Amino acid sequence: MYKNYFYLFRCMQELNQSIVGRRILEIYTQEKDKLFLSIPIGNHPDSHLVISVNTQQPFVMCRESHHKAKRNTITFFERFLPAEIKSVDIACGDRILRIALNRSHLYVIFRGSKSNVILVSDSGETAAFKKVSGTELNGFLDELNKLEFSNSLSWLSDELEEINNLRDLKKLPFLGKEIIREIESRCDYSKHGIQKIIREIISEPIAVYANDDIGKQMFIPRSFTNVPNQKEKDLFSYYCDAINRYFGLSFSRAKSISTKAEIEKYLSKELERLSGKLNNLKARIDAGTKENIYRKYGDILLSNIHAIRKGLKHISLKDMFTHEEILIPLDDKLSPSKNVEKYYDKSRNEKIDFQKSKELFAAAETNYKRLFAIKEKFDKTESQDDLQLIKKELKMDSKTPQLEYKKEKYSFRHFLIDDKYNVFVGKDSKNNDALTTKFAKQNDFWFHARSVSGSHVVLRVENTKEPIPKSILQKAASLAAFYSKAKTSKIAPVTYTLKKYVVKNQRHEPGQVTVTKENVLLVKPEIPKECVIVDE
Repeated sequence: MYKNYFYLFRCMQELNQSIVGRRILEIYTQEKDKLFLSIPIGNHPDSHLVISVNTQQPFVMCRESHHKAKRNTITFFERFLPAEIKSVDIACGDRILRIALNRSHLYVIFRGSKSNVILVSDSGETAAFKKVSGTELNGFLDELNKLEFSNSLSWLSDELEEINNLRDLKKLPFLGKEIIREIESRCDYSKHGIQKIIREIISEPIAVYANDDIGKQMFIPRSFTNVPNQKEKDLFSYYCDAINRYFGLSFSRAKSISTKAEIEKYLSKELERLSGKLNNLKARIDAGTKENIYRKYGDILLSNIHAIRKGLKHISLKDMFTHEEILIPLDDKLSPSKNVEKYYDKSRNEKIDFQKSKELFAAAETNYKRLFAIKEKFDKTESQDDLQLIKKELKMDSKTPQLEYKKEKYSFRHFLIDDKYNVFVGKDSKNNDALTTKFAKQNDFWFHARSVSGSHVVLRVENTKEPIPKSILQKAASLAAFYSKAKTSKIAPVTYTLKKYVVKNQRHEPGQVTVTKENVLLVKPEIPKECVIVDE
């Protein structure tokens, strides 16, 4: 209801008491659709009158203290300032304030999308805050010349003289829906009854409170029939104090709604991701390990290595214990000994992967239960302070940056170390090339297990001025060793360097590069405990 004509009238009365006789030193904008008028008042040298001509939130309010931004400000009406304020009045029945200065008049016009602040000098010069065409501006000026301005409501008595019913009331645009509803609730359509309601708007304390039933902040005279007797409402004798509280409450509510939506989206996404991860890991664990099968194939091949020759794609051999005939797949490009070695490697890798799957399942299950408990707490939370604590508990303020790799046609294994550092791992030769040549930035760290084949690994550097801790480099190197042929070693050497020292040319085969400057770390091949899989 703060937009109602009679509340603007009340605002005009207060401005006459507070700013008349003061000087406007400067008028500028630093926010869209808002003008700031610097008007020092007594012990408040930084006080301002703030005018918003926003279509949805038009208002006039006083601030005891406001500081002009150092950048991105635009000054208005400089030629006519500084200027002394002579008076403030309002158009009869129209939401237009007129601030009389010693050489000009400022008109504050509240009319939806056509809201504006226009200066008209005594010599006939004009200037507008929001751009308007010459034709539209001339139309405004003609209309302003025809309007009557006053600082009283003496004109209102004649307007209400012939009013006797609801239909006649609705023809008076300056009353507004809130006043019509109040008249209906009191069932008094007489001139006296309407004037009583208007006097309440102009003089009664203003109740400001949140109406949770309709999800809005209320700005209404305390005496109105639909004001609840609740302790949560604040009462204000001055319009400017009430409007400051109203927008403070609106901002707080909007922020709370925004925070809740942000947390809800995060929790929903994380729980869905963890649920999928748990299902995949459980399926992997339930399928069991093929460690013994691969070792058995290796043993059979080794005991019959004389019967194997290079170029075979499979071979049928007897199990030395069960005498059962078993068909064993072979790599026709490998020698007999390399095929034996391949199955022993697969057996070791299967053991490691199976154990890691169980560890990852346990960690994911713990995290899922933690997030579910937080969600239950979140569903009962309304306080902004509590919502901020939940955000902190979820570490949402660490702000994992938008990942541009998702925009690419390639997808990499993605890990998050210590909830902050993003690490990406290639999946095959072509994927390695895409990671290194298309995705990695010049100052990202690049890793590769030394002297063996394996994945390219990139540690994203978000801030080049912030040094990467050595412990993070070691964890990224452990990932590079784990996703390489050295994963079964106790300790493996890993090359690391900045991506700008990694070169690929036409002579290189897929996945091959040349490193022009390198360092080496000796690490254990593993996925570190502080390393969480974001995308597999």
